[in-house]
Amino acid sequence: MDKLELYLSEADIQKAIKIYAEKINILYADKKLYCIGLLNGALFFMSDLLKHLKNCFVVDTMSVASYEKITSTNNVKIYKDISKDIAGQDVLLIEDLIDTGQTLSVVIEKLQEKKPNSLRVVCLADKTDMHPNFKYPYDALFTFPNEFVVGYGFDYDDQYRQLPDVYIFRGE
Repeated sequence: MDKLELYLSEADIQKAIKIYAEKINILYADKKLYCIGLLNGALFFMSDLLKHLKNCFVVDTMSVASYEKITSTNNVKIYKDISKDIAGQDVLLIEDLIDTGQTLSVVIEKLQEKKPNSLRVVCLADKTDMHPNFKYPYDALFTFPNEFVVGYGFDYDDQYRQLPDVYIFRGE
């Protein structure tokens, strides 16, 4: 049986999302915003964030991966690219977690090649100690310790995503 230790409650997550959504509502008032979520991890965060946006927005997704179970493969695979043209548009890239920053760096570079007007990155959680050389600006709602987490979109081998809270995963 896997051991899970509660780290972040659903209530705290939802409070932070509402606060961030207000910031986006102000920054992009009267503008169309292209919201791109990174699947599968950001699905829950993206859904909850979009519910609070008052701006006109378009939704798209990318499917990328660089992990197998709890280990980074150091090989970023793009399984699904965005389907909309973002040239000249304001883009909000929604990610669940910046860990090593490798996956997000590849995604940001690919999106910048598509010539958006602006590209803002938000992640639910950030492990700042894991990516000291990450060079792109971003917003993070929470800072996490260097621990493997599950719940609220974070998974271990496609398990635990559906949990409403975030837990530190201790394994068996």
